[in-house]
Amino acid sequence: MNVTLVAAVTLLVVWGVLVFALHIGNGSVHILYAAAAILFARRIIAGAPKFLS
Repeated sequence: MNVTLVAAVTLLVVWGVLVFALHIGNGSVHILYAAAAILFARRIIAGAPKFLS
């Protein structure tokens, strides 16, 4: 796992907790979801790093 994937999963979990557990539905909370989607897309487009040793 790399930093991009960890950050995307973390943002998604925080968004889920804020929206579903704490019932905060403000528009500003959904920036976390958008950031996670962008990081996941970046991970898919750039691909996983290949460690050759």
